[in-house]
Amino acid sequence: MSLPFAPSRLQLALAAAGLCALHLSAMAEDVGDALSTVEVKATVEKKKLGDSVSSGALGRKSELDTPFSTKAVSSDEIEDRLATSISEVLKYDASVTAISPPISTHPATIQMRGLRLDDLNGYKVNGLANINRGTEMPLEMFESVEALKGLTGYMYGFGSPGGIVNYVSKRPTTDKSFSAALGYQEGGAVKEHIDMGGRLGEEGDFGYRLNLLHEDGDVKQESGSVNRNAAGLNLEWRINKDLALTYDAIYQRRATVGGTDIIIAPAYKVPAPLDGDTRLNSVGAGSDVEYTLATTGIEYRFAPEWTANASYRTSDSTRVYKKDQYYLTSNAGDYRDRVTSELHAYHFDQVQATVNGKLGAHEVVMGVMSQNLVSTSSVVTPKTNLGTGNLSAPNIINAWGVNYSGGTYKDETTRQEAVFASDTVTISDNWSALAGLRYTQFTDQAYSTKGALTASYPADKTTPTVALMYKPAADTTLYVSYVEAMEQAANAPTSTVNANQTFAPIKSKQTEVGVKTERSWWNATASLFRIERGAQYTNAANVYVMDGETRYQGMEFNTVVQAAKNLSIEGGIMLLDAKLEDAAPGYSGKHAVGAPRRQASVQATWREVLPGLALHVGSQYLGDLPMDAANVNTLPSYALFDAGFNYRHRYFGKMISVRANISNLSNRKYWTYYQENYLNLGAPRTASVNVRVDF
Repeated sequence: MSLPFAPSRLQLALAAAGLCALHLSAMAEDVGDALSTVEVKATVEKKKLGDSVSSGALGRKSELDTPFSTKAVSSDEIEDRLATSISEVLKYDASVTAISPPISTHPATIQMRGLRLDDLNGYKVNGLANINRGTEMPLEMFESVEALKGLTGYMYGFGSPGGIVNYVSKRPTTDKSFSAALGYQEGGAVKEHIDMGGRLGEEGDFGYRLNLLHEDGDVKQESGSVNRNAAGLNLEWRINKDLALTYDAIYQRRATVGGTDIIIAPAYKVPAPLDGDTRLNSVGAGSDVEYTLATTGIEYRFAPEWTANASYRTSDSTRVYKKDQYYLTSNAGDYRDRVTSELHAYHFDQVQATVNGKLGAHEVVMGVMSQNLVSTSSVVTPKTNLGTGNLSAPNIINAWGVNYSGGTYKDETTRQEAVFASDTVTISDNWSALAGLRYTQFTDQAYSTKGALTASYPADKTTPTVALMYKPAADTTLYVSYVEAMEQAANAPTSTVNANQTFAPIKSKQTEVGVKTERSWWNATASLFRIERGAQYTNAANVYVMDGETRYQGMEFNTVVQAAKNLSIEGGIMLLDAKLEDAAPGYSGKHAVGAPRRQASVQATWREVLPGLALHVGSQYLGDLPMDAANVNTLPSYALFDAGFNYRHRYFGKMISVRANISNLSNRKYWTYYQENYLNLGAPRTASVNVRVDF
């Protein structure tokens, strides 16, 4: 008789590592000071609502004082959970939905409040523009990851109304630091990471932080692989007490194998999910992304409560990939395999300058921004049908001969010029108000393979933000806010008749009412929101259209509770009613594509199980969601479970950290939704372990 949970050699090794950690902890207590001193705290605490988060043009404010829904996850927590993707970082926020696995041609794709984030405008680094299409950002380079949920039109300009993810770079350390880590992911991938920092000069005026990373090997997801090299450099020069210069740079080359799309026309049903380690991709398939980012900045405090900032950001990303797309042709799992080979290169430039300060009861921010994005290199893409098969026994074909051709060309450019200003005024000890305006000149232009302009969509818009906040006590904020925003419309998917067609920008607006509170042993945030957004969907003729409006109404609640001295519980829930309105007959009144009706998450961390040892367990639940605009197909609900431990102890003057984690503990088979009618394999049960030494 087979066991429902058959442990692999790595999982057995992790269990042994856990026993080893227990033994080391006990041994350390026995030998006392002969070897080490026990680290008092077994794992880091959650970020508190009093900690600051980026609010774009509003600057950095504490979560408690921000009249929007936010979430921040520290690098320590990311490391403790051995998270390797943005979806894993934010998976314990119930408003965030993972819609693509990390090993695919479109990783790092998430939804907030049922709305997919914009690859080119929805992911920022230190609040500035960033190209996030086709790659996972190197999490090892960042001090924290922040999510601002809902519309961000005033704060960041054009972008999806789902929200913004902001990666906050690691900064130079006050004291000299050096750490080395070695990690292993089940399947065979090995990762080496070095993190070093410090300050130079008599007064420590020059600071540096350097991160170096290499990862290579097989992974369990779709029996694929990963190979990446990354480097991050952060410099700071304090010229004097009022003037500082900064320079930040990131480089990553990430090549992966895996990530086949399953495409289901409404005529067929969603098939039974496959094992997450099932191989679907052709021989020769894979994705290779080279990414660079560099930022120079200056900060000048020209008065006691006034600061001026200016930054220049440039970023390049080149993605070459070859992938399989399985088009289902029957309810029995038959398919035809179409292989796509593509190259896309993007160049981003952004200049932004702000002045912020206080005038009595007024906290003022003013700024200008110029941003230019060019899709510099696209290709004529073959879409070759190479064979057929069945999901129960996939036919692995050879795709080495399928390559893009026809030369590269510039297919699209977008430009934003903006001026913005806001005022947060303290009305009384309890009341404050926020008002902000951003005026944007936006142009989206599309070009043919011959360089001819084929479409141009200009938009000159003013997007307001207003909010009223009431503090009945210093640790509690009640708020109501209203935001408007514009976003670049999605291009038609490659599976539609009008593949890659561009559309005019979409307008959206949001009203939100919420409460945040931070108490001695718990904190919580709750909000009610309503988002109205122009709709895009694929109609019965397989044409991607812009038609009608989608209304997202929901409730979200997140909390962290210190249930006992060493036991914390983090959890949340989102209930969402998203409907398509004023659209063509057969679509009006239907639930919005890809929007789950409910989500929930919970995580418990038990610290000091033994000195230096912490255990964590967690679960995420995703409710059913519609796969198409007519709601013919629905993706079933599923729940995933995770568990792991963290052990920290000082030996011979060096801090040793041992971390282990198993995701999808029950090895649940499931599909992840990517976009309308598109599915990917859900990740299988995967064990990871990491050892870090701080010198």
